[in-house]
Amino acid sequence: MEKYMNVVWQGDAIAFQGLFKHYLYTLTHLYFSASVRNPKQDIDANNLPIFLDIKVLEAPEMQDMFKDIYNKFFAFSGVAQFPSKMAASKKKFTIDEMGLIFRGIHLYAYTVIDIVIKSYFLGKNRANALNELYDMVTHWDGYNQILDVLTSGKYSAEQIEEAKTDFVIQQQVHRELLNKDLYKDHNTHNISLLTFDFPEVYMRNITKLLYNGYCIACFSGTYQNEPMWAHYADSEKGVCLQYKIRHNNGEKCLHLYSISNIIVTEKEEKIEKNFHDVPAFRVLYSNEYPEIDFFTSLGVLPMPIIQNFWLCNYDKTAFSSCLSSYQPVERWAVEYHKQAMNHICTKAQNWSYEQEYRIFQRDVFSALSENEENRFATYSITDLESIIFGRNVSSEEKRKIINIIASHCHEKNHNVKFYDLYYSTITKKLELRKCVDILTAN
Repeated sequence: MEKYMNVVWQGDAIAFQGLFKHYLYTLTHLYFSASVRNPKQDIDANNLPIFLDIKVLEAPEMQDMFKDIYNKFFAFSGVAQFPSKMAASKKKFTIDEMGLIFRGIHLYAYTVIDIVIKSYFLGKNRANALNELYDMVTHWDGYNQILDVLTSGKYSAEQIEEAKTDFVIQQQVHRELLNKDLYKDHNTHNISLLTFDFPEVYMRNITKLLYNGYCIACFSGTYQNEPMWAHYADSEKGVCLQYKIRHNNGEKCLHLYSISNIIVTEKEEKIEKNFHDVPAFRVLYSNEYPEIDFFTSLGVLPMPIIQNFWLCNYDKTAFSSCLSSYQPVERWAVEYHKQAMNHICTKAQNWSYEQEYRIFQRDVFSALSENEENRFATYSITDLESIIFGRNVSSEEKRKIINIIASHCHEKNHNVKFYDLYYSTITKKLELRKCVDILTAN
């Protein structure tokens, strides 16, 4: 559950219209790229164009085409009712529920895009040949079923599986049509992703709009847990390092040489490194993950994109009430970063025995983590208090480690303590005793 995000979608009709608009835009962009711009290049399923390439969006062909796609998509009453009904339900839609909704409308969305783009580049006659498929998807009675089931809030796993089965049947019919000469696509990877896999791929990518990526280093508050030694120390053939803890404004910190400041300009990101106190946040263990409201947590996006694409109607004449959550921006930012901390530092209750603490480095303007050097954080030998050897570390390995550490300590006039781990029949716990191998080390 490490990457799980408890995202919910709740808002007014304009907010949900923006979500469907973004779904259409992303699918249109990919279709256009795969069919017109670069048909020989495979679509990267891990990097969909969800961040809105403004240059592409504002290109004349995209402006005209996408407007036609958007209008045609919402011209069909079976789908046009989705935003208003979802808003009226006041329901918080989960990731799984939104995935089911997109799966239900995807065949229709793809068909609309297929028709409009073919009419622009291949002529009306070629587009009209798709009418058979268009009639099929617009006469499917499953659209109301999806909404009625999900907005009722009372559904069983069997109902959901039944709905999924209907979608599979749709896809099989669609595949038969695509196999006709008229619909053949030589790039099977792209056609499979665009026509069948896109809803799931889209849902995997969409959460990137909420928070930047981050790198995490994990620590424990205890050395006395046997599963920890089994999982993280090669069944006690490894060691446990104990670090000095500092306190800064009531926070536990590690003193590390790492990224201390990031100066962002329009052209670049300047990174500064030095020794500084890095907060170590305690992990909270719960089976209830922090809830992230999608429409009010679009923190990775610039405000003009949020206001003029996501939370407005197509003509930018009406705006979602969700926009008020971003004002004043200073108050919103405090809550936003608090929510980020809750997300990063929450794990399932089953892991509570780890007594985990985390330090992390968050990406800002660009993906800092892509540069390996940015991921390193160095500690001073004077902040290493002790090394605990697992019960299956050989004497030879212990002496090697002791000698290595001693060479570093000599330069700083520092002593690291060495301990052996053992199980006490008195306390019924793992305990420490001084390592005798230090006497025979060089």
